[in-house]
Amino acid sequence: MNYLKLSLLSILLLPTLVFAHGPSRQKALVTMEVHASPDKVWAILSDFCSIAEWNTKVKTCSASQGSEKGSVRTIEYDTGEKVTEKLFKHDSENMKMLYAMEQLEKGRIMKGLPIATLSTTIFITPADNGASSLVQMKGAFYRAFPGPTPPEDQTDTAAVAAVTTLYETGLEGIKAAAEGK
Repeated sequence: MNYLKLSLLSILLLPTLVFAHGPSRQKALVTMEVHASPDKVWAILSDFCSIAEWNTKVKTCSASQGSEKGSVRTIEYDTGEKVTEKLFKHDSENMKMLYAMEQLEKGRIMKGLPIATLSTTIFITPADNGASSLVQMKGAFYRAFPGPTPPEDQTDTAAVAAVTTLYETGLEGIKAAAEGK
């Protein structure tokens, strides 16, 4: 009899548990062709703090150990928000970089970037027999608002749009620098 009650209780609680988790992991992917050699593009973005030169959304950058694995950079966005990011991979041979934003304080919502975490991979592949490059930025993140019904500017859709815009702005800056425009 107790087994039957426990089974019934479990069945009734299951729907509650399914909806008890926080936001789902989101992704963004932006690819842009740059009419410059992969080596030239890598030279522009390989410095961990060069982001302030090619992404107009970033005002300042300082890094604890330059472009060494484990380096932590502090960037200030054009909104005045500051975040720290740690460099996990800097692979010159394969022209690939992986870094992640350090977890924000619980409840913090950044202006213009409604995310709690963000890991980014940037990589370059040759195109047009090496005369051009495909530069790709991809990221995984969680929105900052933890509840089930976020305000419209803090939804998953808003977070994806904000990260996509951040990546597009960066790639446009890389393209302009590499192509001399």
